[in-house]
Amino acid sequence: MDLGLFLGLLEKACLVIIIFYLLTCTRLFDLIATKNLNATAQSAIAVIFGLLAIYGTYSGIYTSGAVANIRNMAPMIAGFIGGPWAGLGAGIIGGVHRFFLGGATDLACALGTMLSGLGAGLMYKLLRGEIGIWKPVLFAFIMECVDMALILLIARPFEDAWKLVQIIALPMIIVDTLGIALFAFMYKNLLKLKKAAI
Repeated sequence: MDLGLFLGLLEKACLVIIIFYLLTCTRLFDLIATKNLNATAQSAIAVIFGLLAIYGTYSGIYTSGAVANIRNMAPMIAGFIGGPWAGLGAGIIGGVHRFFLGGATDLACALGTMLSGLGAGLMYKLLRGEIGIWKPVLFAFIMECVDMALILLIARPFEDAWKLVQIIALPMIIVDTLGIALFAFMYKNLLKLKKAAI
């Protein structure tokens, strides 16, 4: 694995985590913590993390003709804190933007981003907001593997898709999984502090 690529992606992921932390200082986080999200709050989460998904695309790192990125991380966080509509909304914003950028992997990458947000939101609903730490981490790992599988299944020619996946798969899977692990750990502890203060 290219260490420079890994560290570059990790740096981008940390910015997303910092934005999430800043969000915890707002009134919106009070609604998230009490699971009292209305349509306006869910829309706000979708837009904020949808824009971060776009950032994840534009901050992608070019290497050997491939682009590695952390786009899917933001919709996953949106789903984990806001539920299915917030996650799907962020995924649609990031995914549609990626689709219109074009390229051989446009559809595969767009679908992966949308599924990341929706899947995380469904997990939030299934667990009634009590996502913990290891479940989001496992989900992120599986979702990034699915994302690579989508590229191989949809992008053509297959030979080019295979070369791309060989370059970007490992750093993207590791960094997105680590990013979600950091988010989940921080989120769990912030919720604990918020509940103790009430």
